Amino acid sequence: MDFNYLKTKRVNSTLWVEIHNPPVNFLTTDICEELFRLIKKVKKDRSIRVFILTGGIEDNFIMHFSIPELEKISADNRKILVNLIFRSRIMGTLMKYFTTFSNWQMDWIPGYEKLMLLLTKAIRRYSSTLFLWYQMHRLYLAIERMPKITIAAINGACNGGGTEISACFDFRFMIDDQNFTIGQPEVLIGIIPGGAGSQRLPRLIGKARALEFMLKGNQLTPEEAKNIGLITDTFKKAEFHDAVQSFADRMSRRIPAAVEGVKQAVHNGLEASFRHALSIEMEQTSRCFDDPATERAIKEYARIIKEQVEVPKEQRSTIPQVMEILESDSFMEKIGGGRH
Repeated sequence: MDFNYLKTKRVNSTLWVEIHNPPVNFLTTDICEELFRLIKKVKKDRSIRVFILTGGIEDNFIMHFSIPELEKISADNRKILVNLIFRSRIMGTLMKYFTTFSNWQMDWIPGYEKLMLLLTKAIRRYSSTLFLWYQMHRLYLAIERMPKITIAAINGACNGGGTEISACFDFRFMIDDQNFTIGQPEVLIGIIPGGAGSQRLPRLIGKARALEFMLKGNQLTPEEAKNIGLITDTFKKAEFHDAVQSFADRMSRRIPAAVEGVKQAVHNGLEASFRHALSIEMEQTSRCFDDPATERAIKEYARIIKEQVEVPKEQRSTIPQVMEILESDSFMEKIGGGRH
């Protein structure tokens, strides 16, 4: 698969994806489209357990979304009367429900997502905004829903669209010794975080902190971002790649059925009532127990408990020691991989 803006590198069960858009890695609709195609392919590859997105230009993860594309939005909206539609309470409400229904259809009807993206792309030269919105939303959902461990390796400047896309990943790591910052500064130029940042950030760090972050539009240091839960952890630049890879190698040991189950239960459950969320959890639990690797893991775990915990106190292993066994190569070899 040929790309203009992406470079890929395979390390063990991990796929590293680098964004290359000189000079400072502005995010564009074309990059979103390429990433979307790549993720659709990676999703089907059972040998890839961890997906990492990082910047391919030194000291730049994603600066923010493309300014030339932002400059076109107002005029392009007027061409298809989107500005007038949302001025009207009735028409605006109908438009919102239409796009909600379209997203639902893209989730559930085979081929409908591809059709909608083709249709909106067909009018891109006349008006670009519908394709931008649909492609961005479908990409970010695809990242969030990947049945893999996903990591945003933030190795440089990260603002706006870079912060929004990183919020789709399971883990976010950042370099902490180069004065890099992370921000959501859209309010400073009169817009909102329109790449789902206004929705994902409250879910990620809480309503109050998300409002403060977006309304101030200020920059956070890696430590500040870590303290509010925006960043998982930080590393020195010299050790960043190896530290992230080491974490990825550890995560690649997780049984795929359990990884997918946890992610489905969390993401789908957050969108449902608590009662229905419990049903989603039951569904994913059942799917895990139907996986051969899970069955082997539970049998092996039962053996470990019998031999190392259900013994006289002086011979008993501690809980950390038992967990260390579950993380070991020997345990993984005994239970095998597991299916997606």
